[in-house]
Amino acid sequence: MMTIQNVQQNQNPSHCPNCESDHIVKYGTYEGVQRYFCKVCKRKFVPNRALPKMKTPSNVVASALSGYFGGMPLDAIQRHLQQQYGVYMSEMGIYNWIVRFAGQAVKQAKEFKPVTGDTWVADETVIKVGGKNVWFFDVIDQDSRYLLASRIALSRNIKETALVMKEAQRVAGKSPKRILTDGMTAYPDGIEGVFGADTKHQLGTPFSVLSSGESTAIVERFHGTMKDRTNVIRGFKNMEHANLLTDAWLVHYNFFKEHESLGNIPPAQAMKTPVPLKDWVGVIQATNKAMVSAKACANVTENRPIRITPKMPRITPKFKRLPK
Repeated sequence: MMTIQNVQQNQNPSHCPNCESDHIVKYGTYEGVQRYFCKVCKRKFVPNRALPKMKTPSNVVASALSGYFGGMPLDAIQRHLQQQYGVYMSEMGIYNWIVRFAGQAVKQAKEFKPVTGDTWVADETVIKVGGKNVWFFDVIDQDSRYLLASRIALSRNIKETALVMKEAQRVAGKSPKRILTDGMTAYPDGIEGVFGADTKHQLGTPFSVLSSGESTAIVERFHGTMKDRTNVIRGFKNMEHANLLTDAWLVHYNFFKEHESLGNIPPAQAMKTPVPLKDWVGVIQATNKAMVSAKACANVTENRPIRITPKMPRITPKFKRLPK
């Protein structure tokens, strides 16, 4: 079994992870792990590919993230890290990793523009957040299987339907010609309010065949995928974390999760366009680069003009001599 010490020992750093300087020297060992010292920023570090101020290697953190968004509970991830890497991390520590890098993944994938088709599929299901039932909406492109938008709502009314449709429209950068849904009464008005008459709403029962020859079975298959995802967010105590982690699952689904119908590659990669991220290791590395860059900018001294105070002439008061 490869432990975290083995991982660190097998690496030979070429630069400082804090300032990117190559002026580094060995600085003794601690618990069998070689340490290094940077002559530029005067900091000690170990070559474990960890982010600044983190002791755990990036690949270990990425393994935890991949397991979580793949459907593993926290206790199973904890056992996996111990067995695979010899690393013990508390469930709360793992959850903190997930929350931290979930936000980073959402931020890095935000500007990606997918290549989508003209038919979208929308569906909704019930999940529990804070012990209460809430509605979970999704909109997916039929051709690419790209998940365009998801939304957690307290009710399934026209307003909430319109909001998730607007988000899907923003991500795709266009309106579809058709949207397939189930029989929820809010869909017709919500779809028409966002897309107008140019988008046709098609209603179908499970596994029926539409007049166009298309089957609504994709709705039911995707509904099963949604159920797999709701297992991940089970037990959330607040809407803030529920929204964050479902948005991050959207990134995981589009950029990292392999799809058999697409040749075992993620939807974003199947589009054959440049993608901003390919796995959770990439998310962590991009975060590291952003931190280093921000720190370098903060250390740059601004060229401020020097204020020169003019020298005032010394004025000595004149005294009259008193008569003798």
